Amino acid sequence: MSDKWIVDVLADLMAYAERNGLSVTAEQLEDARLIALTEISNTSREQKEIARTYDEPARRPSLYLASGGHA
Repeated sequence: MSDKWIVDVLADLMAYAERNGLSVTAEQLEDARLIALTEISNTSREQKEIARTYDEPARRPSLYLASGGHA
């Protein structure tokens, strides 16, 4: 399940707060929404990095030196 649902909930709460004159609450909810987006993005990036690490086949070390000779 995607974590992005929480961003939608925060946006709905923020809209409610704005409609009802709760400007400080709306500002705090916007901050919370941005923090949630950042955390979700970072978590997603970390999970992709972990998956990529495990999905890549093991590489054999090269037996050639940078000068073009053999080791």
